[in-house]
Amino acid sequence: MKLAKKLPSEFSAYKNIVNEPTSYYSIVFSSNPEGITVMYGYSKDFYKNYKSEQEKHFNLSGVFLKRKKSSEYVEIPLTFAHGNLQHIIVDNPSKFRKNYDFNSIAIRNLKAEYIKVQKTDQKTTENILKSLSKEQIELLELDSTFEIEFDEKLFYTILDMEDGNYIAVDKKGKVYRLNHDHEEMVRLIANKPTDFFKIYSGEKSELEQIMYE
Repeated sequence: MKLAKKLPSEFSAYKNIVNEPTSYYSIVFSSNPEGITVMYGYSKDFYKNYKSEQEKHFNLSGVFLKRKKSSEYVEIPLTFAHGNLQHIIVDNPSKFRKNYDFNSIAIRNLKAEYIKVQKTDQKTTENILKSLSKEQIELLELDSTFEIEFDEKLFYTILDMEDGNYIAVDKKGKVYRLNHDHEEMVRLIANKPTDFFKIYSGEKSELEQIMYE
């Protein structure tokens, strides 16, 4: 929220996102490279208004924070995905709050470098789903598919439930519902892609009960 207040009006989408009921449900500290990855979801109503920002991915330079011990200002590179802050590049990520003064945010020569997203995840997902007919493929959302890692297992999204949750497949073609708010975040719902269409005919409302079982 402090960052959003400092950014100029061209970042209005991010300003809106942090002021909405966004659910930040996972913060991951990485060591190689060092940094912090943030995962999040949205309410369905907000997601519909925010949909136009989904294709915006960029690296942002020019954001500085002051170290608490030395009062030295350090540039903190940021990566935004789908319009929202996704990755913070910083040393000792688990001590980010302890080492830096969040009230000291300074903007200097701000620059956004937009990223053209490769469609490698889409090709992987299409290959996994090669047993499906053209009509069945058209009922899925493969243009926006992306890879998700959970418990060292990879999933590829095929439907966005518009609330931060997804229907996804693994590399063997098994279909799962991914619900970040559920006690059982990952649950198998079909053993092969064709079986998924026994419970889904094109309306996401058909899957609402399954998402929360």
